[in-house]
Amino acid sequence: MTLNAPVRPAAIRRRPFVVASPYLLGAAAFLTVFLGRRDRLPDPMATHFAGAGRADGFTALGVFPYAALGLLLVPAALFVWFARAEGGRHASGRALVAVAYGVAGFVGFLLTDLVVANARAASAEQARLGVWQLGAALAVAAVTAALGLLLAGRSAPAAPEAADGPGAAPRLALREGESVTWTRTVGSRALFACGPALLALGVLVALVAGWGSALTLLVPGALLSVMAGARVTVDRHGLTATTPWLPWPRLRVPLARIEEATARDINALKDMGGWGYRVHPGRSGLVLRSGDAIVARLTTGSEFVITVDDAATAAALLNALVARDRAHHGG
Repeated sequence: MTLNAPVRPAAIRRRPFVVASPYLLGAAAFLTVFLGRRDRLPDPMATHFAGAGRADGFTALGVFPYAALGLLLVPAALFVWFARAEGGRHASGRALVAVAYGVAGFVGFLLTDLVVANARAASAEQARLGVWQLGAALAVAAVTAALGLLLAGRSAPAAPEAADGPGAAPRLALREGESVTWTRTVGSRALFACGPALLALGVLVALVAGWGSALTLLVPGALLSVMAGARVTVDRHGLTATTPWLPWPRLRVPLARIEEATARDINALKDMGGWGYRVHPGRSGLVLRSGDAIVARLTTGSEFVITVDDAATAAALLNALVARDRAHHGG
């Protein structure tokens, strides 16, 4: 029986626009406040504050608006990309919209309040940004997150599954002593997008608040950029995944731990909760994109998943290697 994919509701199709809206409104509000008070702003502006609310970091007035807009528009681009990739197939799509709205409210409020604080002060050194303003930003984030949840609309209904589940992958015929290796590379568009975006956001934060504050974005951005791809190999050692250009980190499942392998279509968000190395009850694995995946059922009863093209061939070879390994060891 052929099953047609459900038609996405209009609310789902609008989600990328819905996600972008608070950032565009936040950028417009920031620019309105900034341009209206530009003549009263010090140069450089106070952009970083110590625990007591005293200014201890400064940014040139000519640089600040561009850095501030980047702090709004780079996350906007990321959230829009994720909204398009998720496609409304899972309830996590509504949570994504809520988080996007919360971030937009928090960042937009702080940037706008930063302009007001500088405009009120006699000099940049006398500008203050207290704890209450951080609390107000968190309150705005909570309100905007709730608004995002309301505007997100319902998630698309899950597509019905066929009554008969996926069968075991066929086993390749191997001659005695024959050595066979299957290998493919796979990359994640989500991680490739996130890595450079975090690096760009880190540079903007460094311009506004200093390099120390930017490390929390630069380090994850560098790691995501390096680990956004993987080389998957099936051979006499088992199922292995490494980064294409580095020998470490390495994920390996030996043949002795595998009961059977199949090829299955995996949705990164719905089935694994996201991209990267994922751990769920009864299932773990490396998910760099949605689509074709090797699913190895382990001797413990759990599953190990790696998304990669030509997964059926890899699973068939893995089954043949597992059978030969058991025969040699009397399993």
